[in-house]
Amino acid sequence: MSDLPDRWGGPSEVEVAERAGGSLERPSGRGLVLSPAEKAARRHNRRWMLGIAVPSIAVLLTALIASGVAESNQPNGPSITAPAGYQVHRDGYFSYVVPAGWTNNPTFTDSTGDVDTSGPTGWAAEHIGYRSGPPVPGEPRPSSLQAFGMPSPQAYQLSAARPVTVKGASVAYSYRMIRPGFEAAVIDAWSSRSAVEIWLVVHAPTAVTDRIVGSLSA
Repeated sequence: MSDLPDRWGGPSEVEVAERAGGSLERPSGRGLVLSPAEKAARRHNRRWMLGIAVPSIAVLLTALIASGVAESNQPNGPSITAPAGYQVHRDGYFSYVVPAGWTNNPTFTDSTGDVDTSGPTGWAAEHIGYRSGPPVPGEPRPSSLQAFGMPSPQAYQLSAARPVTVKGASVAYSYRMIRPGFEAAVIDAWSSRSAVEIWLVVHAPTAVTDRIVGSLSA
């Protein structure tokens, strides 16, 4: 827009505006000049966007905190370290080590709490169950103990219970499982925090058995 007369001699745009009794607003060097109504609308939009953003951030933070708490409350068993040649087995409630070459044996593993880990030198089988109170020596035992490591369920005898310490357990007992020509170490442990009981049967050379059973109290 020019203040000079029109090329044909007519009045300039500034003169036209002045004759009309008005004024011509010149562009500001600081950018777009907003009217009061536009400024009010912009403030309203900012408040509206802030009103959406703040609750969304609060919901996200709450979800992250809840997820973290839930994750920390998930059962994962006590933390232990495996010595050389061994690996840690964590069932979600208790932890122990087994030889590094042992793997899960699907023959004695199911979805109801029975897990067998075995290899050339032996096996360790566990039964996980839930109960509201601590175990009592002499009470009925899980039927799966008869089948661990056997082609078919076999009767057995347990030695007298001996109280032992198991990491993460409130009460624990040690037994010897005995059959003709067969012996295995047995641990029965219960956690009052999770109301979970584990029966662990270990059949392996003495050194391996001692390492596995000892890792429960490590």
